[in-house]
Amino acid sequence: MNEESFSGGENHLKKLIRSTNERFIKEDLTNFLKIPSYTSNRKGILDAKSYIISYISNFCEEVIEIKGKMNPLLLAKVNGEVKEQLLIYMMYDTQPVNKEKKWAKKPFGANIAELPKPLDKIGKVIIARGAYNSKTPLICFLNVVKLLKEQEKLPMSLLFLIDGEEEQGSPTLLDTLKTKRNIFNACIDAYYPSLKQDLNGISVLKLGYKGILSLTIKVTSSNAETHSAFSSMMPNPAQDLIFVLNGLYSENEFKIKSLSAPYEMTKKEKDLIEELLETIEFEIIKEKAGIKQTRIEDPKRNFVNYLFNPTFNISTLKSGYLEDGVKHMVANKAECNIDIRFAHEVSANLLLDEIKEKIRELKKNIKSKIEIIHSLGYDRSKVREDTILVKSLTDSFKKLGFSTQIWPISAAAAPLSQIQRHLGFNFIVGGLGIGGYAHAPNEFVQLNSILNTRLSNYLFLNNYRNNLVGMKEPTESS
Repeated sequence: MNEESFSGGENHLKKLIRSTNERFIKEDLTNFLKIPSYTSNRKGILDAKSYIISYISNFCEEVIEIKGKMNPLLLAKVNGEVKEQLLIYMMYDTQPVNKEKKWAKKPFGANIAELPKPLDKIGKVIIARGAYNSKTPLICFLNVVKLLKEQEKLPMSLLFLIDGEEEQGSPTLLDTLKTKRNIFNACIDAYYPSLKQDLNGISVLKLGYKGILSLTIKVTSSNAETHSAFSSMMPNPAQDLIFVLNGLYSENEFKIKSLSAPYEMTKKEKDLIEELLETIEFEIIKEKAGIKQTRIEDPKRNFVNYLFNPTFNISTLKSGYLEDGVKHMVANKAECNIDIRFAHEVSANLLLDEIKEKIRELKKNIKSKIEIIHSLGYDRSKVREDTILVKSLTDSFKKLGFSTQIWPISAAAAPLSQIQRHLGFNFIVGGLGIGGYAHAPNEFVQLNSILNTRLSNYLFLNNYRNNLVGMKEPTESS
């Protein structure tokens, strides 16, 4: 195909995507976002799964449903112009709805509205759980593939890997990567479509994700909840839990070996940080995340800490009398949920072993029973800036007039490292579209940015195909 005819074909497909955008939002996206597919809602999960299967069955050559430990995992193959497959990771489960009274609109209403200040300035948005993380990018990508298949212009063969348990650590996905590796034999790279523009419209592309270890610690005694007059002669699980937590992390320092030393940035990471600090507006990052107070005032230190410092976060802490008023009693149980995020090159399993060993030492000083429940764990993931994945994405943004900020790592976590570890693929997360408030009230996607999400999906696939073919073609000297 010569350059002129290729350009004409690209323009035709971009015009098709533009002309179908309003109908896509009204029919496909809105209906999908109305399904309450939070991980523990069995009916909502099955409805979302059925919606996806119905949506892709007409253009996929094969759709496979794998029974999950909680929810089904979907695999689907679709043939394109290049036979090698690009693995497309997606998720259809969401976090549950929390603090419903704080939502401006119903969490599963998929209503178009304006957000409360200060984000009213971005105009109309769709408010829904999953609008940002990650049902909008999922259905946008599937819709673009559907249109391209109908036009017989899909640049790449694809393998969809659609996860229904991501919010619970993706146990079925991880098992599938270990036990069914042959399914992925034709794949060469992996991509996770997402909405990654900031409020100024700049694309943010992150070359990896932090690792994460999530666990629950339960401390109990065999006593009843007794009057506090007896507290001097009884173990107190609440106090013992605090003792254990301080033995793991205190005064902003880890007490386990692997994370006790600060992360050492590479020269490339330092260079990327310096470039980012010239353009990044840290206040916008805080505003989008809903942060009003930080530990320190220095924006540079805050930003570096955000990306590279290991974190010890207590998301839940429960014990004792939790009703109104005051009751003087000795608790007989206490528990907390912890997540640890790390940029260090260390495995989540090693961290868990170190924590268990540390708690075994600490138990010598307490009488309460301690139980550790492992929720999930991913190692960190990384991809080089010079890969065709990164080039294909950034070029697609550039064609649509958007610049890109390259970040050395994301402070978030995702099961990407397991795809790298078990399959050996490069993996990248990115895409156009403005959204926010994942895991929080008023999760949203900006209405006017959805078209760019879909256009960038097509341009990325096109760019990837061209870059891949270009790598295979012999040079004149050869």
